[in-house]
Amino acid sequence: MTISVCICTRKRKDGLKRLLESIEALIIPAGVELSIVIVENDSENFSESVVREFAGNSRFKVDYFLETMQGIVYARNRSVAEAGNCDFCCFTDDDEIVAPDWIAELVKCQTEFGADAVAGPTMPSFTKKLPVYITSFHQPKNYPYGTIVGSAFTGNLLVRKKYLDMIEGPFELMLNFSGGEDSYLTKQITKHGGVIRFNPNALASETVPEARTTVKYILRRKFRTANTELIILSINDKNFTKLKALPRLVLRFLNGLFLLLPYLVFGKADKLKGLTKMANAVGGFAFVFGKQTQFYR
Repeated sequence: MTISVCICTRKRKDGLKRLLESIEALIIPAGVELSIVIVENDSENFSESVVREFAGNSRFKVDYFLETMQGIVYARNRSVAEAGNCDFCCFTDDDEIVAPDWIAELVKCQTEFGADAVAGPTMPSFTKKLPVYITSFHQPKNYPYGTIVGSAFTGNLLVRKKYLDMIEGPFELMLNFSGGEDSYLTKQITKHGGVIRFNPNALASETVPEARTTVKYILRRKFRTANTELIILSINDKNFTKLKALPRLVLRFLNGLFLLLPYLVFGKADKLKGLTKMANAVGGFAFVFGKQTQFYR
């Protein structure tokens, strides 16, 4: 089995170095040949020196490419193209590190079920103690070993290359700055008959920067999520109309407002619960009125 680990990076030398060091420490199962494809999404080779230094001492084949077309979708699509004729692509991010048995666990689950993709959780790591209502927002969904999931995220994902080759892109350019391109792709894989399994033991972890531990960030993210979900729905469903989404959005906003009121008595957790529903609804309203989020620009 040949696996290309696809990494997109932008102005994160330290994070990329930590990720590469964790990949170098991987336990590689018998019969698996691993290589690494790194695509820098920038106008200049900001992190090339880090990659070249790592590659000079690595036991893996490492290829580096500069993608000057801006946006994560261009970078992801370039990484898939440069992965070449491998059996699987394995995605992770430049702000993560992976456990020593990460690849072994992904391969184990894939082999056991004959899966077309295997996803694992990306666990948050915080730099300081935070309220539960903040930390819980960053917790990933977790499922029992082998559970079939309809979509997944590229922070921790093994995908059969033939599905990436059969889907145009394969990541959707309409989602270049809005995010959600990984969720959309994996839904397309499922749509094409692929089966995605989940392995909770295939662990990656991500250090959550302080800027992402604020209520403001969480509300922006909820706005972005709702906006992107409706963009994806409009791409997938030719019969979808913006007016169809309005009643549900109004109910969601009113529900959030109702939940917000107890804040005056019960405190911040209740406030956040209501505010996130309202932010989610507002993100949907923004789509209805023609605004596509540019969260990652």
